[in-house]
Amino acid sequence: MNSQQEIHVVLEQGIALQKAGDHDAAANLCRDILDISPDNLDALLLLASVRRSQARYGEALDLYRKLVELDPDRPDVWYNRGNLHADRNELNEAEESYRKALALSPHNVGFHANLAIVLARRGDETEAMDHYRSALDIDPQHTIANLNLANLLADRGETRNAVALLRKVIALTPNLAEGHYNLALALLRLGEWTNGFAEYEWRWKTAQHLDRPAYRNLKEWRGGTFPGRELIVHAEQGLGDTIQFAKLLGVAKSLGGDVVFHVPAKLERLMKTMPFDVKVTSAHRASEGDFQVPLMSLPQRLKLTPGSIPGQMSYLKAEPERVADWRQRLFGDPAREKPLVGLVWRGNPSSPVEKGRSLSSAADFAPLAAIDGIRLIALQKLSDHDIEPADVASGWRVKGLPFTLEYPGPDFDAGEDAFIDTAATMALCAIVISVCTAPLHLAGALGRPAIGLLKSVPDWRWMMEKQTTPWYPTMQLVRQKPGEDFAPAIERAALLCRSLVSSSSE
Repeated sequence: MNSQQEIHVVLEQGIALQKAGDHDAAANLCRDILDISPDNLDALLLLASVRRSQARYGEALDLYRKLVELDPDRPDVWYNRGNLHADRNELNEAEESYRKALALSPHNVGFHANLAIVLARRGDETEAMDHYRSALDIDPQHTIANLNLANLLADRGETRNAVALLRKVIALTPNLAEGHYNLALALLRLGEWTNGFAEYEWRWKTAQHLDRPAYRNLKEWRGGTFPGRELIVHAEQGLGDTIQFAKLLGVAKSLGGDVVFHVPAKLERLMKTMPFDVKVTSAHRASEGDFQVPLMSLPQRLKLTPGSIPGQMSYLKAEPERVADWRQRLFGDPAREKPLVGLVWRGNPSSPVEKGRSLSSAADFAPLAAIDGIRLIALQKLSDHDIEPADVASGWRVKGLPFTLEYPGPDFDAGEDAFIDTAATMALCAIVISVCTAPLHLAGALGRPAIGLLKSVPDWRWMMEKQTTPWYPTMQLVRQKPGEDFAPAIERAALLCRSLVSSSSE
């Protein structure tokens, strides 16, 4: 391997091995070249890429440093270095590298697209959109730029523009699951449920939904009656999703056969309070039954529209003995008979829908503390570090607030069953006020008066603009306006709360 032609052949072999996933073999070929040509840029660049693939980031970064020293004007070096920093979530360094690559090659579509990805991750959505559009000026059919621009448009509330762009993405790449799935979310937010839930079936082919339960021996139920047969409906996604879509089990049962609802163990006790003639269990085998269907496929199978959601006020119940116990604990003293307002201010921080839905802290609820004649109580599980003893009925309050926010106590929902104490406490509340998380769905399922605090572009299930939801007749929605933080929405929720409390006491 003495000639440049021979080195080129070996490099091509190394690139092929890298693409095939044989990183060790590719690295060995790079080393062979570097033994005779230590400053060969192409071999150094390939070896850096191999080390990045092997997650040997320190070695890769050292190689990129050497490459920059040898040739600071080579754009692909800066681009690949940016990819390495992006992998490590070093967003400032990734942005710097991508910008240097673009300065050297301003018409490279990949450089614009990857810089846009980093900018969006940093929260600079406006400039990210500019770079996606620059990428599309160069290549109008660039899949990633089209898809990600559509997602940013949807996040900014430009939902119809997002739908148009997502349809373009699907036309260009018909089997792109993320395109179909994101189109589903946009259509559902617009209330276009027929097409939206059909597209939502693509979720199982996206990266975030690859853990579909295996019911390999059962046919998937596609809708229609099933007299004399048994249908397995299996819960999926979050606890709030399970609570919300359980409302449809009565409709499924009306189609003629037996319905068995497979749920997470922590929800079995709560779900057994449903009035529907269905079997609820967390102990199951995938081979039982005649048909199976994922819970959140029921809307598509039942041809659901916003106007055809079952209208019952409640479909879950708090356990009477729990309600009696909490009534004694929270209202045992006649001096504590003021109506309770339950508060929930944050969701699961690891949830993929967490961005923008939670308040910064319980202190944001201060406008509610200014309402005369009510008591505030936290309805989410808190750690011992977040609470402290206090002269309130339960003996506990949330720590560090300038107003009193009672807390049920360290034993609140401390068992294996989720929401048993939460449901009982909600049954004693005049109103529940919550951000978009599972307790809000629980309040709606219990038929409790509730106020949902929603970000300006909410999760698809709340649709857009309306102050009510067909899922929960006793719930009112208070939405951020575009450009607002949550403070003005909380002020509006406080006014609504004051009105509802006054009405309920008359």
